[in-house]
Amino acid sequence: MKSMRRMMPDPAFTAVTERLAPATFFTHLTSAAMVKVRRHALASLAVMCLLLVACAGGPAEFALYDPAPAQGSVVPILAITPRKPVDDPKLRYGDGRNSDLSYADIDVWVPDDRKLGTIKPPSHTPDPSSEFGVTGIDEVASESDALARINAQLKRLPPDDRIVMIFIHGYNVSYVSGIYRQAQLIHDFDQPVVGIHYSWPSAGKTSAYLYDRDSVQFARDGLQRTIELAARSNARTVAVVAHSMGTLLTMEAVRQLSLSNKKSALKRISPLVLASPDIDGDVFRSQISVIEPKPSPFVVLASRKDKALKISRDLRGGTSRIGQGDDIEALQELGITVVDLSEITDGQDGASHATFANSPTLIRLIQSGAISPASLPENREAFARRVGDGVADMLFLGN
Repeated sequence: MKSMRRMMPDPAFTAVTERLAPATFFTHLTSAAMVKVRRHALASLAVMCLLLVACAGGPAEFALYDPAPAQGSVVPILAITPRKPVDDPKLRYGDGRNSDLSYADIDVWVPDDRKLGTIKPPSHTPDPSSEFGVTGIDEVASESDALARINAQLKRLPPDDRIVMIFIHGYNVSYVSGIYRQAQLIHDFDQPVVGIHYSWPSAGKTSAYLYDRDSVQFARDGLQRTIELAARSNARTVAVVAHSMGTLLTMEAVRQLSLSNKKSALKRISPLVLASPDIDGDVFRSQISVIEPKPSPFVVLASRKDKALKISRDLRGGTSRIGQGDDIEALQELGITVVDLSEITDGQDGASHATFANSPTLIRLIQSGAISPASLPENREAFARRVGDGVADMLFLGN
Protein backbone atom coordinates (compact mmCIF):
# COMPACT_ATOMS: atom_id res chain seq x y z
CA MET A 1 0.00 0.00 0.00
CA LYS A 2 1.31 3.45 -0.88
CA SER A 3 0.15 6.83 0.36
CA MET A 4 -0.22 9.77 -2.01
CA ARG A 5 -1.30 13.44 -2.07
CA ARG A 6 -1.83 14.63 -5.62
CA MET A 7 -4.14 16.92 -8.06
CA MET A 8 -7.39 17.29 -9.89
CA PRO A 9 -11.40 17.94 -11.37
CA ASP A 10 -18.49 15.08 -11.00
CA PRO A 11 -19.56 12.11 -11.91
CA ALA A 12 -21.27 9.58 -14.26
CA PHE A 13 -24.45 10.11 -16.25
CA THR A 14 -27.63 8.03 -15.53
CA ALA A 15 -31.04 8.41 -17.20
CA VAL A 16 -34.21 9.02 -15.24
CA THR A 17 -37.87 9.90 -15.76
CA GLU A 18 -39.66 12.89 -14.31
CA ARG A 19 -43.11 12.23 -12.87
CA LEU A 20 -45.91 13.30 -15.20
CA ALA A 21 -48.99 15.22 -14.07
CA PRO A 22 -51.81 13.05 -12.69
CA ALA A 23 -54.18 11.62 -15.30
CA THR A 24 -57.07 13.58 -13.77
CA PHE A 25 -55.47 16.74 -15.15
CA PHE A 26 -56.58 15.71 -18.63
CA THR A 27 -60.17 14.65 -17.89
CA HIS A 28 -61.76 17.98 -18.94
CA LEU A 29 -60.04 18.08 -22.34
CA THR A 30 -61.44 16.94 -25.66
CA SER A 31 -59.95 13.84 -27.24
CA ALA A 32 -57.98 15.89 -29.79
CA ALA A 33 -56.68 18.19 -27.11
CA MET A 34 -55.73 15.21 -24.97
CA VAL A 35 -53.68 13.75 -27.80
CA LYS A 36 -51.93 17.09 -28.30
CA VAL A 37 -51.22 17.55 -24.61
CA ARG A 38 -50.01 13.99 -24.21
CA ARG A 39 -47.68 14.33 -27.17
CA HIS A 40 -46.29 17.52 -25.66
CA ALA A 41 -45.94 15.83 -22.28
CA LEU A 42 -44.11 12.87 -23.80
CA ALA A 43 -41.78 15.17 -25.71
CA SER A 44 -41.07 17.10 -22.52
CA LEU A 45 -40.54 13.83 -20.68
CA ALA A 46 -38.01 12.69 -23.27
CA VAL A 47 -36.12 15.93 -22.77
CA MET A 48 -36.25 15.68 -19.00
CA CYS A 49 -35.05 12.07 -19.11
CA LEU A 50 -31.84 13.38 -20.62
CA LEU A 51 -31.55 16.58 -18.62
CA LEU A 52 -32.30 15.13 -15.21
CA VAL A 53 -29.33 12.85 -15.29
CA ALA A 54 -26.70 12.63 -12.69
CA CYS A 55 -23.36 14.19 -12.76
CA ALA A 56 -22.76 11.22 -10.52
CA GLY A 57 -25.34 8.82 -8.85
CA GLY A 58 -24.10 6.38 -6.16
CA PRO A 59 -22.02 5.24 -4.41
CA ALA A 60 -24.22 5.92 -1.43
CA GLU A 61 -22.09 4.59 1.43
CA PHE A 62 -18.62 4.53 2.91
CA ALA A 63 -16.93 1.17 3.40
CA LEU A 64 -14.22 1.14 6.10
CA TYR A 65 -11.24 -0.93 4.95
CA ASP A 66 -8.17 -2.46 6.45
CA PRO A 67 -6.55 -2.71 3.02
CA ALA A 68 -3.34 -4.46 4.12
CA PRO A 69 -3.63 -7.41 1.70
CA ALA A 70 -4.81 -5.24 -1.22
CA GLN A 71 -2.86 -3.07 -3.64
CA GLY A 72 -3.78 0.60 -3.85
CA SER A 73 -3.25 4.10 -2.51
CA VAL A 74 -4.65 6.27 0.27
CA VAL A 75 -5.71 9.75 -0.85
CA PRO A 76 -6.42 12.16 2.04
CA ILE A 77 -9.33 14.56 1.55
CA LEU A 78 -10.43 17.37 3.85
CA ALA A 79 -14.21 17.43 3.37
CA ILE A 80 -16.06 20.68 4.13
CA THR A 81 -19.84 20.72 3.93
CA PRO A 82 -22.97 22.71 4.78
CA ARG A 83 -25.01 19.48 4.76
CA LYS A 84 -26.89 18.26 7.83
CA PRO A 85 -25.40 15.17 9.47
CA VAL A 86 -27.35 11.90 9.60
CA ASP A 87 -27.16 9.05 12.09
CA ASP A 88 -25.94 6.43 9.62
CA PRO A 89 -22.10 6.30 9.85
CA LYS A 90 -21.94 4.92 6.30
CA LEU A 91 -23.58 8.09 4.97
CA ARG A 92 -22.53 10.69 7.57
CA TYR A 93 -24.27 13.58 5.76
CA GLY A 94 -27.51 13.73 3.79
CA ASP A 95 -29.26 16.29 1.61
CA GLY A 96 -30.43 18.61 4.40
CA ARG A 97 -28.99 22.12 4.61
CA ASN A 98 -27.00 23.35 7.58
CA SER A 99 -26.07 26.96 8.31
CA ASP A 100 -22.83 25.76 9.91
CA LEU A 101 -19.93 24.15 8.07
CA SER A 102 -18.68 20.73 9.16
CA TYR A 103 -15.14 19.44 8.61
CA ALA A 104 -13.70 15.93 8.36
CA ASP A 105 -10.37 14.35 7.42
CA ILE A 106 -11.15 11.35 5.21
CA ASP A 107 -8.54 8.88 3.95
CA VAL A 108 -9.96 7.43 0.73
CA TRP A 109 -8.82 4.04 -0.51
CA VAL A 110 -8.21 3.92 -4.30
CA PRO A 111 -7.55 0.35 -5.53
CA ASP A 112 -4.98 -0.43 -8.21
CA ASP A 113 -7.24 -3.00 -9.86
CA ARG A 114 -9.43 -0.73 -11.98
CA LYS A 115 -9.46 1.09 -15.31
CA LEU A 116 -8.06 4.60 -15.38
CA GLY A 117 -10.80 7.18 -14.87
CA THR A 118 -13.27 4.81 -13.24
CA ILE A 119 -14.80 4.51 -9.78
CA LYS A 120 -16.12 1.19 -8.50
CA PRO A 121 -18.16 1.85 -5.36
CA PRO A 122 -18.18 -0.64 -2.51
CA SER A 123 -20.61 -3.50 -2.92
CA HIS A 124 -22.64 -5.29 -0.24
CA THR A 125 -19.52 -7.34 0.44
CA PRO A 126 -16.83 -4.67 -0.02
CA ASP A 127 -13.61 -5.71 -1.72
CA PRO A 128 -10.61 -3.37 -1.20
CA SER A 129 -8.74 -5.03 -4.06
CA SER A 130 -11.08 -3.44 -6.64
CA GLU A 131 -13.52 -1.12 -4.86
CA PHE A 132 -13.22 2.36 -3.39
CA GLY A 133 -13.62 2.81 0.35
CA VAL A 134 -12.06 4.64 3.29
CA THR A 135 -9.31 3.69 5.71
CA GLY A 136 -10.17 6.34 8.27
CA ILE A 137 -12.49 9.27 9.04
CA ASP A 138 -11.66 11.89 11.63
CA GLU A 139 -14.08 14.70 12.45
CA VAL A 140 -12.40 18.11 12.67
CA ALA A 141 -13.72 20.36 15.41
CA SER A 142 -13.26 23.83 13.94
CA GLU A 143 -12.08 25.97 11.06
CA SER A 144 -8.82 26.69 12.84
CA ASP A 145 -8.19 22.97 13.32
CA ALA A 146 -8.94 22.44 9.62
CA LEU A 147 -6.38 25.09 8.70
CA ALA A 148 -3.78 23.42 10.90
CA ARG A 149 -4.39 20.10 9.16
CA ILE A 150 -4.10 21.69 5.71
CA ASN A 151 -0.76 23.22 6.68
CA ALA A 152 0.46 19.93 8.14
CA GLN A 153 -0.26 18.18 4.82
CA LEU A 154 1.35 20.99 2.83
CA LYS A 155 4.51 20.75 4.93
CA ARG A 156 5.02 17.18 3.67
CA LEU A 157 5.22 18.41 0.06
CA PRO A 158 8.16 20.11 -1.68
CA PRO A 159 7.74 23.92 -1.63
CA ASP A 160 6.93 24.14 -5.36
CA ASP A 161 4.24 21.46 -5.00
CA ARG A 162 2.40 23.06 -2.11
CA ILE A 163 -0.93 23.47 -3.86
CA VAL A 164 -4.40 23.23 -2.33
CA MET A 165 -7.05 21.97 -4.73
CA ILE A 166 -10.72 22.67 -3.94
CA PHE A 167 -13.17 20.52 -5.89
CA ILE A 168 -16.85 21.48 -6.23
CA HIS A 169 -19.11 18.71 -7.53
CA GLY A 170 -22.19 19.07 -9.74
CA TYR A 171 -25.86 18.13 -9.70
CA ASN A 172 -27.13 14.86 -8.19
CA VAL A 173 -24.07 14.04 -6.11
CA SER A 174 -24.17 12.61 -2.60
CA TYR A 175 -21.61 13.37 0.09
CA VAL A 176 -19.90 10.03 -0.40
CA SER A 177 -19.98 10.14 -4.21
CA GLY A 178 -18.30 13.52 -4.42
CA ILE A 179 -15.49 12.49 -2.08
CA TYR A 180 -14.80 9.33 -4.08
CA ARG A 181 -14.76 11.40 -7.28
CA GLN A 182 -12.21 13.87 -5.97
CA ALA A 183 -9.98 11.05 -4.71
CA GLN A 184 -10.12 9.47 -8.18
CA LEU A 185 -9.16 12.76 -9.80
CA ILE A 186 -6.26 13.44 -7.44
CA HIS A 187 -4.99 9.89 -7.83
CA ASP A 188 -5.36 9.59 -11.60
CA PHE A 189 -4.04 13.02 -12.56
CA ASP A 190 -0.99 12.22 -10.42
CA GLN A 191 -0.06 15.77 -9.44
CA PRO A 192 0.92 16.64 -5.85
CA VAL A 193 -1.83 18.56 -4.09
CA VAL A 194 -3.70 18.82 -0.81
CA GLY A 195 -7.34 18.06 -1.58
CA ILE A 196 -10.31 19.95 -0.15
CA HIS A 197 -13.76 18.76 -1.12
CA TYR A 198 -16.63 21.24 -0.85
CA SER A 199 -19.79 19.14 -0.64
CA TRP A 200 -22.78 21.43 -1.13
CA PRO A 201 -26.19 19.94 -0.20
CA SER A 202 -27.24 18.26 -3.43
CA ALA A 203 -30.14 15.86 -2.89
CA GLY A 204 -28.17 13.16 -4.70
CA LYS A 205 -31.16 12.06 -6.76
CA THR A 206 -32.23 12.87 -10.28
CA SER A 207 -35.76 13.98 -9.40
CA ALA A 208 -34.44 16.89 -7.30
CA TYR A 209 -32.99 19.17 -9.97
CA LEU A 210 -34.77 22.29 -8.67
CA TYR A 211 -33.79 21.49 -5.08
CA ASP A 212 -30.18 21.34 -6.19
CA ARG A 213 -30.48 24.69 -8.00
CA ASP A 214 -31.74 26.26 -4.75
CA SER A 215 -28.97 24.54 -2.80
CA VAL A 216 -26.43 26.24 -5.06
CA GLN A 217 -27.71 29.61 -3.85
CA PHE A 218 -27.74 28.40 -0.24
CA ALA A 219 -24.16 27.14 -0.41
CA ARG A 220 -22.45 30.28 -1.77
CA ASP A 221 -21.36 31.67 1.60
CA GLY A 222 -19.90 28.34 2.66
CA LEU A 223 -17.82 28.06 -0.48
CA GLN A 224 -16.59 31.62 -0.04
CA ARG A 225 -15.46 30.71 3.49
CA THR A 226 -13.78 27.57 2.17
CA ILE A 227 -11.81 29.51 -0.45
CA GLU A 228 -10.79 32.08 2.18
CA LEU A 229 -9.67 29.24 4.47
CA ALA A 230 -7.49 27.74 1.74
CA ALA A 231 -6.13 31.20 0.89
CA ARG A 232 -4.94 31.64 4.50
CA SER A 233 -2.96 28.41 4.33
CA ASN A 234 0.72 28.04 3.51
CA ALA A 235 -0.09 26.84 -0.01
CA ARG A 236 1.76 28.35 -2.95
CA THR A 237 -1.53 28.58 -4.85
CA VAL A 238 -5.16 27.51 -4.51
CA ALA A 239 -6.54 25.58 -7.49
CA VAL A 240 -10.34 25.68 -7.75
CA VAL A 241 -11.95 23.02 -9.97
CA ALA A 242 -15.72 22.83 -10.45
CA HIS A 243 -18.04 20.72 -12.58
CA SER A 244 -21.46 21.29 -14.17
CA MET A 245 -23.92 22.91 -11.72
CA GLY A 246 -21.03 23.34 -9.30
CA THR A 247 -19.54 25.88 -11.70
CA LEU A 248 -22.50 28.21 -11.13
CA LEU A 249 -21.94 27.92 -7.38
CA THR A 250 -18.24 28.61 -7.86
CA MET A 251 -18.78 31.70 -9.99
CA GLU A 252 -21.25 33.05 -7.45
CA ALA A 253 -18.80 32.50 -4.58
CA VAL A 254 -15.91 34.09 -6.49
CA ARG A 255 -18.18 37.01 -7.41
CA GLN A 256 -19.03 37.46 -3.71
CA LEU A 257 -15.34 37.48 -2.84
CA SER A 258 -14.85 40.35 -5.25
CA LEU A 259 -17.90 42.31 -4.11
CA SER A 260 -16.81 41.95 -0.47
CA ASN A 261 -13.34 43.22 -1.41
CA LYS A 262 -11.57 39.96 -0.51
CA LYS A 263 -8.92 40.60 -3.15
CA SER A 264 -6.17 38.81 -1.28
CA ALA A 265 -8.14 35.55 -1.49
CA LEU A 266 -8.93 36.10 -5.17
CA LYS A 267 -5.25 36.60 -5.96
CA ARG A 268 -4.48 33.18 -4.49
CA ILE A 269 -6.73 31.30 -6.96
CA SER A 270 -4.62 29.74 -9.72
CA PRO A 271 -6.00 28.11 -11.74
CA LEU A 272 -9.78 28.37 -11.80
CA VAL A 273 -11.11 25.47 -13.92
CA LEU A 274 -14.77 25.18 -14.96
CA ALA A 275 -15.52 21.74 -16.42
CA SER A 276 -18.73 21.48 -18.51
CA PRO A 277 -20.11 24.70 -17.00
CA ASP A 278 -23.92 24.77 -17.07
CA ILE A 279 -24.13 28.55 -16.96
CA ASP A 280 -26.11 30.90 -19.19
CA GLY A 281 -23.81 33.11 -21.27
CA ASP A 282 -25.39 36.38 -20.13
CA VAL A 283 -25.27 35.29 -16.49
CA PHE A 284 -21.62 34.32 -16.87
CA ARG A 285 -20.68 37.66 -18.40
CA SER A 286 -22.53 39.46 -15.60
CA GLN A 287 -20.66 37.42 -13.00
CA ILE A 288 -17.21 37.85 -14.48
CA SER A 289 -17.67 41.58 -15.10
CA VAL A 290 -17.45 42.30 -11.37
CA ILE A 291 -14.67 39.84 -10.50
CA GLU A 292 -11.45 41.73 -9.92
CA PRO A 293 -8.77 40.52 -9.93
CA LYS A 294 -9.73 37.65 -12.20
CA PRO A 295 -8.17 34.28 -11.37
CA SER A 296 -5.34 33.37 -13.71
CA PRO A 297 -5.23 31.10 -15.53
CA PHE A 298 -8.99 30.87 -15.99
CA VAL A 299 -9.86 27.70 -17.93
CA VAL A 300 -13.14 26.41 -19.40
CA LEU A 301 -13.33 22.75 -20.45
CA ALA A 302 -15.99 22.58 -23.17
CA SER A 303 -17.51 20.02 -25.52
CA ARG A 304 -19.74 20.48 -28.54
CA LYS A 305 -20.97 16.93 -27.90
CA ASP A 306 -22.20 17.52 -24.35
CA LYS A 307 -25.80 16.29 -24.56
CA ALA A 308 -26.75 17.51 -21.10
CA LEU A 309 -25.77 21.08 -21.92
CA LYS A 310 -27.59 20.94 -25.28
CA ILE A 311 -30.77 19.93 -23.50
CA SER A 312 -30.24 22.53 -20.79
CA ARG A 313 -29.92 25.12 -23.58
CA ASP A 314 -33.11 23.94 -25.33
CA LEU A 315 -35.14 23.96 -22.11
CA ARG A 316 -34.07 27.54 -21.49
CA GLY A 317 -35.28 28.82 -24.84
CA GLY A 318 -32.07 28.29 -26.78
CA THR A 319 -29.70 30.30 -24.59
CA SER A 320 -26.27 28.75 -24.96
CA ARG A 321 -24.42 27.23 -22.02
CA ILE A 322 -20.81 28.26 -21.51
CA GLY A 323 -19.66 24.63 -21.54
CA GLN A 324 -20.82 24.15 -25.13
CA GLY A 325 -18.05 26.38 -26.45
CA ASP A 326 -20.35 28.23 -28.87
CA ASP A 327 -18.64 31.61 -28.54
CA ILE A 328 -14.95 30.98 -28.08
CA GLU A 329 -13.73 34.38 -29.19
CA ALA A 330 -15.94 36.14 -26.66
CA LEU A 331 -14.54 33.97 -23.85
CA GLN A 332 -10.97 34.55 -25.02
CA GLU A 333 -11.56 38.30 -25.04
CA LEU A 334 -12.37 37.92 -21.35
CA GLY A 335 -8.96 36.31 -20.81
CA ILE A 336 -10.32 32.75 -20.58
CA THR A 337 -8.57 29.71 -22.05
CA VAL A 338 -11.02 27.28 -23.66
CA VAL A 339 -10.06 23.62 -24.10
CA ASP A 340 -12.22 21.49 -26.41
CA LEU A 341 -12.86 17.91 -25.30
CA SER A 342 -15.24 17.16 -28.20
CA GLU A 343 -12.94 14.77 -30.06
CA ILE A 344 -11.95 12.69 -27.05
CA THR A 345 -13.91 9.47 -27.48
CA ASP A 346 -12.77 7.27 -24.61
CA GLY A 347 -14.16 7.40 -21.09
CA GLN A 348 -17.54 8.62 -22.35
CA ASP A 349 -20.46 8.55 -19.92
CA GLY A 350 -23.23 8.44 -22.54
CA ALA A 351 -23.66 12.21 -22.60
CA SER A 352 -20.05 13.47 -22.88
CA HIS A 353 -20.60 15.44 -19.69
CA ALA A 354 -17.85 14.00 -17.47
CA THR A 355 -15.07 13.48 -20.01
CA PHE A 356 -12.69 15.61 -17.94
CA ALA A 357 -12.75 12.96 -15.20
CA ASN A 358 -13.34 9.73 -17.12
CA SER A 359 -11.13 9.89 -20.21
CA PRO A 360 -7.88 7.86 -20.01
CA THR A 361 -6.56 9.87 -22.97
CA LEU A 362 -6.97 13.19 -21.19
CA ILE A 363 -5.70 11.76 -17.91
CA ARG A 364 -2.52 10.46 -19.58
CA LEU A 365 -1.92 13.79 -21.32
CA ILE A 366 -2.03 15.55 -17.94
CA GLN A 367 0.06 12.86 -16.27
CA SER A 368 2.72 13.28 -18.95
CA GLY A 369 2.81 17.03 -18.53
CA ALA A 370 1.66 17.63 -22.13
CA ILE A 371 -1.16 19.80 -20.82
CA SER A 372 -1.67 21.47 -17.49
CA PRO A 373 -4.41 23.94 -16.52
CA ALA A 374 -1.78 26.03 -14.80
CA SER A 375 0.25 26.51 -17.97
CA LEU A 376 -2.25 26.60 -20.86
CA PRO A 377 -1.61 29.47 -23.29
CA GLU A 378 -4.42 31.60 -24.69
CA ASN A 379 -3.99 30.61 -28.35
CA ARG A 380 -3.66 27.40 -30.30
CA GLU A 381 -0.35 28.32 -31.98
CA ALA A 382 1.50 28.71 -28.69
CA PHE A 383 -0.13 25.53 -27.42
CA ALA A 384 0.94 23.61 -30.55
CA ARG A 385 4.56 24.74 -30.20
CA ARG A 386 4.69 23.08 -26.80
CA VAL A 387 2.62 19.91 -27.30
CA GLY A 388 2.51 19.40 -31.09
CA ASP A 389 -0.18 19.92 -33.70
CA GLY A 390 -1.96 16.63 -33.00
CA VAL A 391 -2.72 17.37 -29.37
CA ALA A 392 -3.47 21.02 -30.14
CA ASP A 393 -5.96 20.07 -32.86
CA MET A 394 -7.68 17.61 -30.55
CA LEU A 395 -7.92 19.84 -27.50
CA PHE A 396 -7.80 23.49 -28.35
CA LEU A 397 -10.75 25.59 -29.52
CA GLY A 398 -10.23 28.81 -31.42
CA ASN A 399 -7.10 30.45 -32.84
